[in-house]
Amino acid sequence: MPATLLEWSVPAAILMCAAGLCAARFIGFSTLRWGGALGCLGAGYAIMLVQARGLAPYKQVVEDAFILGGVILACRALQGRRGRQAPPYFDIAVLLASTAMVVVSVVLFASAKLETFFVQACCALVTWRATLSFARQAATTSDRVLTAAFLFIALVLTGQCILYLAAPTPALATGEWRTSVWGILIQYTGLLGSIVLTFAVFIATSYDAIEKYRRHAHTDALTGLLNRQGLDSLLASGSARPLSDGPTPTALIMADIDNFKRINDRFGHPFGDTVLARFGALLRPRAHAQAHAARLGGEEFLLLLPVADLASAAAIAEEIRANFVAQRWAPQAPDSRFTASMGVTLVQAGESFTSALKRADDLLYAAKRRGRNCTVAGHAPADSGPGVAAFRDAASGESSTQDFEARAAVQRG
Repeated sequence: MPATLLEWSVPAAILMCAAGLCAARFIGFSTLRWGGALGCLGAGYAIMLVQARGLAPYKQVVEDAFILGGVILACRALQGRRGRQAPPYFDIAVLLASTAMVVVSVVLFASAKLETFFVQACCALVTWRATLSFARQAATTSDRVLTAAFLFIALVLTGQCILYLAAPTPALATGEWRTSVWGILIQYTGLLGSIVLTFAVFIATSYDAIEKYRRHAHTDALTGLLNRQGLDSLLASGSARPLSDGPTPTALIMADIDNFKRINDRFGHPFGDTVLARFGALLRPRAHAQAHAARLGGEEFLLLLPVADLASAAAIAEEIRANFVAQRWAPQAPDSRFTASMGVTLVQAGESFTSALKRADDLLYAAKRRGRNCTVAGHAPADSGPGVAAFRDAASGESSTQDFEARAAVQRG
């Protein structure tokens, strides 16, 4: 019996979803692999509707290979979001096993029920494997959307297998299966899964695009650190650790490259960009889940991180300063040594970030007045605790540390 227009609507709709995903590639979406997967699935459903008497089991092998292949490609596209692909050995083994079972079902048992069950079971197996593996590492909204879609598809395939296996064996020849209730059910559940996947992919890629543009807007392109807008957004969103109410104090380390205008004037702006990028690279390893590094503008940087006390924060600042002084700048400036000044403070209990930042900035300029290439650290003026000033000794060029009263350090600069 020739396929009706309604039956052809299933593969046509799946192929339209595939075409839409492939076309989205041209507007910047990474959806080509998803489109290829649905294209393979749609081709399998289209072959299913073709009348080809006398070609068993070849027709069944081809259509089922396309259907299972489409599911495998979709699962590999999901796993590819993690940036690395597992070897295809498992997928190839499942495809070969499915093909063998299709041949046995059609040739030895002439059973469309067994053929369909084996293919659907293999599809469910591949989908569950990919879903559970991906779900453990789902970290973004996009990942969770795709995980939910694949979980839905896996549950539908599993439920379909259980119901199909429990149902009475239909008294149908292999070629008549397409027009049976089960044949129609499987075609339309395939269409449903394709539509769900298409919507999930478009939602996920839209979230990815939004996150990409947000990241670009909040990231300094030269250093890869947060820019001022990114830092403000981080603090406003509450994603950063509590600044003053946590069990560990939060330090603000303000840094400024000394005589940066002179560097630009002497060596040119491209070399100046290299200096900025190199300094940013020294800060970047310090940034982690609870610490953040930002370029506030020009040659000014900020490091926000949990520390045990002010002395620990000053030691970190000194390490960064010393590492920067030790940088070599061949071939542009092989004999040059560039320096940075640091201001370090702790955010006090109940204190605003703006207030602490102003104090760190004051301490930075105190370091500038001390002759640059040094670190000045201090508590809030109202705090009676000791501060620490770590500075470069003008005579020896070595770093040293001395205790002083925080209030006096701020006042004297």
